[in-house]
Amino acid sequence: HYGHSHEVVAKAAVAKINAEGGIAGRPVELLVEDTESQPTTAAVKARKLVESNRVDFLLGTNHAGVAMAVAPVAKELKTIYFATSSGVGLRLPGNGSRFVFQLPSDTKQETRAAAQYAVNTLNLKNWVTAVADYAWGWDSETAFEEQIQEAGGTLLKKIRVPVGTSDWLKYLQGIPDETEGVFFANFGPDFLSFVRDVRVVNPKLTLFGQNYVLTGIDVSKLGADAEGMYVVTAFPQVEDQNTTEFQKQYRSAIGVDANGVETATGKMLAMSFAWATWESLYTIKEVIEDSGWASKADYAKFIEALEGRTLKEGLSHPEGTKQVRAEDHGSIKGMFIEQIKDGKVNVVTRFEPDALTWPPLKN
Repeated sequence: HYGHSHEVVAKAAVAKINAEGGIAGRPVELLVEDTESQPTTAAVKARKLVESNRVDFLLGTNHAGVAMAVAPVAKELKTIYFATSSGVGLRLPGNGSRFVFQLPSDTKQETRAAAQYAVNTLNLKNWVTAVADYAWGWDSETAFEEQIQEAGGTLLKKIRVPVGTSDWLKYLQGIPDETEGVFFANFGPDFLSFVRDVRVVNPKLTLFGQNYVLTGIDVSKLGADAEGMYVVTAFPQVEDQNTTEFQKQYRSAIGVDANGVETATGKMLAMSFAWATWESLYTIKEVIEDSGWASKADYAKFIEALEGRTLKEGLSHPEGTKQVRAEDHGSIKGMFIEQIKDGKVNVVTRFEPDALTWPPLKN
């Protein structure tokens, strides 16, 4: 699902760039390899792309572990890599390098938006976390605890549930009576089991999902259990009255309808993640044309031109304006809050980048 979404968006971006004259007058060629969501496989294939196919840039993956495996290959082979996964791993001391950039949001920005909205807008201060028991869930749990406390709230309990658990009820039954909301991080079958079982424990709890727990879910079929649920997202799944003109143009270019469903196949695309592939390709175009980059030997020109650069909202950057930090090569971007109401997803607000910044952990 995620790989397909990124590939669809990449092909659409390359087609548009080439139709408009390519990059600095040169056509773009896109080579695609399947990482199989396996870090070891990804590292081997990244090396093949550079050493055998002679690619100038590496791009991709929705899997944080895969990105962590590709990053050292990019550094060793002096090849600039745009990771399209979220998470803070590449921004931590000892990880990443000057060859690695990451435009998507990270768990700190995502949970900061959720926590601020929970406390300041919903006026709910007593929270529990319920996450799938693996790296992404742990990161989300830790980040939300930090951010909810900073916003003036309290984390009463942390619940971790093994991936693939069909019965979440026995894990959720210990939710304290004073709990007002549950911040959760899970996908697919885990998401469906959680939503069903948490309503049995307490139907009045406010549910707030991490980025983007609704991926691949037909919201219209969730029923009353999901009604009122909030979700933080890096890019809206649906088109509504808040959709900007640039976002409409982007959605048209990649071939999706108002619900984020690919018109050619009927498949729902992972809109909250795939936008980063589009913006990364356009960032490559912009920086090459501004920096005078002519070949891989000019990697220093490219890196220096991108460090600290502001990417301005437009069709090239439909998510919104963001800044690429010089210190850790992550972007400081905005986040959207969506809500399920009357069986439909609607954007209720957007947090601007300035509200979600956090100090770099490395330089």
